[in-house]
Amino acid sequence: YLAEKLQIDLLPVVVFGSGDFLAKGDFWGRPNSLYMKIMPRIAWDDPVYGSTYPERARKIRQVYINWYTSLKSLYGNAHYYRQKLILNYVLKGPVLEWYLRTKLHLEENYEIFNRLMPRKGNILDLGCGYGYISYMLMLTSDERKLTGVDYDAEKIRLASGCFSKNDRIHFLCKDVTTMEINPHDGFLLGDLLHYLSPENQDALLRKCCSNLRPGGVIMIRDADSGLEKRHQRSVLTEFFSTHSGFNKTMDDSGTLYFTSAGNIQKVVESFGMTMEIIDNKKVTSNNLFVIRLG
Repeated sequence: YLAEKLQIDLLPVVVFGSGDFLAKGDFWGRPNSLYMKIMPRIAWDDPVYGSTYPERARKIRQVYINWYTSLKSLYGNAHYYRQKLILNYVLKGPVLEWYLRTKLHLEENYEIFNRLMPRKGNILDLGCGYGYISYMLMLTSDERKLTGVDYDAEKIRLASGCFSKNDRIHFLCKDVTTMEINPHDGFLLGDLLHYLSPENQDALLRKCCSNLRPGGVIMIRDADSGLEKRHQRSVLTEFFSTHSGFNKTMDDSGTLYFTSAGNIQKVVESFGMTMEIIDNKKVTSNNLFVIRLG
């Protein structure tokens, strides 16, 4: 109305990050990045937006929503949500918080998972642990729905108690070797396979491959026993992890079964899929296997 009476253009300004800085009911705010972008002017008499006030308000609002969505997808990545993820775990013990901060530092805030996983759809995180990556994937896209599964009931309890939990993410305490797996747009198997026997590894991989929807992605993070020199360091790391009680094995024997890229490749090829190996580690044999339909 004012633009019409004064016959001047509207200058749209879109802001992302203000809500995470100063949430509703908060007074001081908290450290957070803020992004602002000035968009193209809207002429006060532009017929594209209609003629009546309700029509123009509705159409201009939709344009703002689209601009904001674009700005959020550009800047709302894993690096942006690092601090928010950490805040979910600050009151759950110093070891847990320290472990998360270390993992975020070593793995660039899990940005690679955000970048390679589908932006939209249902994602199943098998061996989710405390839910670190599950929450990051949920935070970085409003169109993702996450289900985290782990054998350790205590980890599931802690993951389910985070303040960021909403109706787009939930956690289940189940045995991945016996649970039913339905079609999903993405599967994440993070440091999981070496806890399963070779037979169960093969069966789980086949379940995931047969239930991957078109355009979906399977991401496997695990040690490659084929990298013999580096693999010894991975074995040592997992030994301390399981014997310290931080991670639980599937049985009382404490046996770990490390597979190789070759074994995973055989299963992938039998489904006509392709596999990319991302090797960012210089010291250990931990690799990231990215599987897609051919």
